[in-house]
Amino acid sequence: MPQRLTITALALLIFAGTMSWLPAAPSREERAAELKLRTMVKKAGNLYLQKQYEQSGQVIADVQKQFEQLMKGADEELVALLAGVYGSLKKAHALLELEGVELPPLVAAVAKPVPGDKPTTPDGKVSFVKHVAPILISKCGRCHVRAVRGMFSMATFDVLMKGTPAGTVIFPKDASGSRLIEVIEEGDMPRGGLKITPEELATLKKWITEGAVYDAEDRLANLISLAPDASVAELPKLEVMEATGEETISFANDIAPLLVASCVNCHGLGRRPSGRLDLNTFAGLLRGGESGPPLVPGKPADSLLIKKLMGTGGGQQMPARADPLPTDVIAKIETWIEEGARFDAPDAGQPMTEVAALARAQRASHDELSTERQKLATSNWQLGLPDVKMQTHQTRNFLLVGNYSEARLQGIATSAEQVAEQVAEVFKLPAETALIKGRVTLFLFDQRYDYSEFGKMVEKRDLPRGWRGHWRFSIIDAYGAVMPPRADEYQLEPLIGQQLASIYVAGLSGKIPDWFSEGVGRVVAARINPDDARVKAWDSSVSAVKASMTSSDDFITGKLPPEDRFVAAYSFTKFLMAESKRFQSLLGQLTQGVEFNDAFSAAFGGSPSQAAELWARKTR
Repeated sequence: MPQRLTITALALLIFAGTMSWLPAAPSREERAAELKLRTMVKKAGNLYLQKQYEQSGQVIADVQKQFEQLMKGADEELVALLAGVYGSLKKAHALLELEGVELPPLVAAVAKPVPGDKPTTPDGKVSFVKHVAPILISKCGRCHVRAVRGMFSMATFDVLMKGTPAGTVIFPKDASGSRLIEVIEEGDMPRGGLKITPEELATLKKWITEGAVYDAEDRLANLISLAPDASVAELPKLEVMEATGEETISFANDIAPLLVASCVNCHGLGRRPSGRLDLNTFAGLLRGGESGPPLVPGKPADSLLIKKLMGTGGGQQMPARADPLPTDVIAKIETWIEEGARFDAPDAGQPMTEVAALARAQRASHDELSTERQKLATSNWQLGLPDVKMQTHQTRNFLLVGNYSEARLQGIATSAEQVAEQVAEVFKLPAETALIKGRVTLFLFDQRYDYSEFGKMVEKRDLPRGWRGHWRFSIIDAYGAVMPPRADEYQLEPLIGQQLASIYVAGLSGKIPDWFSEGVGRVVAARINPDDARVKAWDSSVSAVKASMTSSDDFITGKLPPEDRFVAAYSFTKFLMAESKRFQSLLGQLTQGVEFNDAFSAAFGGSPSQAAELWARKTR
């Protein structure tokens, strides 16, 4: 005879109540009350496993008292919600009474209401081949017919009836005691957005009640061969939906930090994410894992993510090996899903840690962001040059970091602030305030080797031999890396001006093309000193670069080598900046968050490519 689950395993079922087909989503307060009761039941289960039976009974009695109070005047939604707690109480009673614990009678029987008409079942006796196998193939086939997830297979009738290592899942003539029915009613199975309909559940129950009869000849025949017309249901595929700006919960500000703090260590940062669910990116969250997408946008109650966080999705409550998330935190995730599970960060493939950090940086004040960038600067210097002592000096616009004497850093800082005033004048900005929120870090390297090592260790790339400096901006960080010139090489001030101007422009909006930011920076460098050696080199190479282009917008579409792209961008941007009012209009719209191409068209009366055609004709 098949063996039922052991007493210890049954004790663990105290944690799992029986959910019914909910007629509608219950209120947040009702879910909070139900979650509190399930948490108390879990505590009782742990006490039971520690053989502290009396203490377990006391907790169960308290749960029962609060449960019965909630049930007074409960509507259909609350009755349905509390069905799982009632199922747990029945199991707890059965286990504790075996240990001699006396409990008050459990009189508040909970019905399992189903909205609408009563589910229909096939007329006459249910056939495994005609009725049951198609359901199992369609709704369970992906994980338990084609594969063996959770050490459970339904590939044949024989292995289905054997169940799992934990015990048998189908007991003929005992549908309510069969684990297969329990996990469906608990909402744990099937996963991935698939659902057993009330009619399908009624059919499975009727088949088991009738004796779970097999009406084919070969018990080892694959289910797919028994029902060749049945197909495995496809899991839903979610698309990235951009936020409208009307949402009350922001993914970047509110949800990403929660995932980073509680989820990505197991689901994303490891070599093989648990359950193959990679939460390290938003795209991975939508893709889901072995159980399919964990979200049903607009329907938090149907989302596996919410069920696992609340402990109603079967298996282990999430986050694993940690305290459950507070009710108000789960409610925040529910609201985000209810509002469409929309994305409000730059890139759905961006690491979740960066999404959260970007949002934090955008919210931060100037001083808060400056403190964060100072920490990053120290970390980057130690990564790139761990054996080189670091000196720092801070001004209104800059944090200078280098292996220079303090006196030399102060001298460079004075020159840099004078450059900042010139840059502010180009952009018509007040000179008395910082140009960049959080300041710009200037890394100053005395040796070419140090500059190269910084590139390799921090940026994971080889810096071109001809470079004497470069810049980067990511909201989180903003820095320029500089090799101060030797005698007669070039001037430091235009180089710093170039970097500061490029970073300023890049920070106007989240999606400024690099050719535009770099082009503006080079024009500013030329205005600071048109006789600088680097500026003269750009000017002398413009004609050759334009001659190599097959189309006037090759530098926009990325069809030129990097330095040629930026030389062309420099000449084109100089052409644009000559129209001062139009250029200032473009910057003003970018500051207000207008998309670059829309802002450009509004300011210059056409697209960047159309303007490039005019540039090519007028600057021959």
